[in-house]
Amino acid sequence: MVAWTRGRMSQAMLFTLASVGALANSEATAQGILNRGKTAKKAAAAPSKDQAPPAAFNQDEIPKLEMKRIPVNPDDAIATVNGQKITRQQLADECVARQGEEILETLVARTLIDQALRAKKLEVTAVEIDNEIENVAQNVAHVGREAWLRTLAKERKISPTQYARDIIYPALALRKLADKRVQVTADDMRDSFEAQYGEKIRCRLIMVDKLPAAQGIWEELRKNPAGFEKLAQERSMDAGSRSLGGLLAEPISRHAHPRNVSEAAFRQLVDGDPMDKDVSHKPKDGDFTGPIQVAEATWIILKREGLIEGNKNANPKDERIRKNVYDMIYEVKLKEAMSTTFVELMDAAVIDNKLTGHVKLVNEKLPEDERLPSSELDTNVQLMSDPAGSLPEPNAKATQATAPKLGTPAGVPAAVAEQAESLKRPPVKR
Repeated sequence: MVAWTRGRMSQAMLFTLASVGALANSEATAQGILNRGKTAKKAAAAPSKDQAPPAAFNQDEIPKLEMKRIPVNPDDAIATVNGQKITRQQLADECVARQGEEILETLVARTLIDQALRAKKLEVTAVEIDNEIENVAQNVAHVGREAWLRTLAKERKISPTQYARDIIYPALALRKLADKRVQVTADDMRDSFEAQYGEKIRCRLIMVDKLPAAQGIWEELRKNPAGFEKLAQERSMDAGSRSLGGLLAEPISRHAHPRNVSEAAFRQLVDGDPMDKDVSHKPKDGDFTGPIQVAEATWIILKREGLIEGNKNANPKDERIRKNVYDMIYEVKLKEAMSTTFVELMDAAVIDNKLTGHVKLVNEKLPEDERLPSSELDTNVQLMSDPAGSLPEPNAKATQATAPKLGTPAGVPAAVAEQAESLKRPPVKR
């Protein structure tokens, strides 16, 4: 089995055809040199009256620009130290020893994506890469193209070439490979509309890593509901909300992922028992849920702080609203399909890694915990009021002690599977 680690998978999925930014920079630099040369010639050709004619000079003293060819033969000297050469092969061996496994995995992924594109007679052009870089800079980073590339180079040590090759290209390639797998249904549209324009719950949260701990806290809250904030500060493992007494920055929307959490929250804190006609039994502010399992080693208890009414003026038949809802669902589903497509390419591949000595056979699936890029993980539960603000992780299962994000639009299948049904406990009332 190839040792594909989560930290490397995201890098392994990335690569490109050429460096648009680097070419632009080099062209600008070359043009600047030419312009300066022309200015210097004009100045030399037209001296002022007060200026003495130029003195004679030795042509051999003029510095010359020379193109330096990087040695290509294994025995060529890449550097010399007091006359002793360091060969290109020595440098290559050192690079392989230090970063070879990671780079090889990137090359393997690059090859898989290329093979899939050729099989489907698809391609990603340099123009598409260039346009996508511009789009990301303007609409995501909200800066100019050059400013965005400079930021990447300075803060993340990613050159324009690497950015185009290792980030933009694979995203565009996988979009093309996965596009036909995406379907947006009527149920998707209905549930997503409710998620965006329906009522939402403002909550506090306590997160622990074991069911007995969650049950113990639940029993304490039954005796002292007012102690929720203090317990959150002292015992919750959610760093984002702990200092605020468990208060979540954003409310929970209906149908947010993971669905078992949002459904339990609305069932216990908003809807109540549909068979109970006694209005005094309806959930209210201050109620809290029973323990809800989010991942294998993540349990949460939610407390209702308030209910935000939905937008009653929003019309699901409004064409502008329908387009926005559709586009959002499509993008989320497409991201999931892209991840699924890449995992399938990996599963179906035969890979003989001579560097590590590992062999992956055809249709040998990778372990679930080795499929998810670390950049997609989040150790905190994030409950988003804007469903577009959180995308599902491209994994079939959440990793241990990791709480998936909440807030993905309704009807979009979560890549994080609903690991367990929430406990069927009724909310506790103050």
